[in-house]
Amino acid sequence: MKKIIVWILLVQVLIFLTIFIRPEDLSLLAYIDTSFVYGGILVFFGAWIFVVQTGAFDIFSMSMRKFYRRKSTLEDDEMRLPSEVIPFSGAPLLIIGIITILLMVISLLIYEL
Repeated sequence: MKKIIVWILLVQVLIFLTIFIRPEDLSLLAYIDTSFVYGGILVFFGAWIFVVQTGAFDIFSMSMRKFYRRKSTLEDDEMRLPSEVIPFSGAPLLIIGIITILLMVISLLIYEL
């Protein structure tokens, strides 16, 4: 939990650094735009890692190996399944991305008031 809080703070610092680097002024709208991009990227990659690790592409990979068995030089046992390739969990990316999106939504509600 402590690592996730540190990463959330790091993402927020990165958002503010990006706002300062961009040519527009520091405003709530700039924060909303930038945090949406960073949060969306984190959620996308976290969800992608989660889907691959659940084995959703393993059946497709095995069927493609069987279909192209004659042309392949590698044995089926030598190739790892896609779910075995990614050694880390996508949950921290999802959590950090969702919290970043929630902070963006809170900022958006404040902006609209």
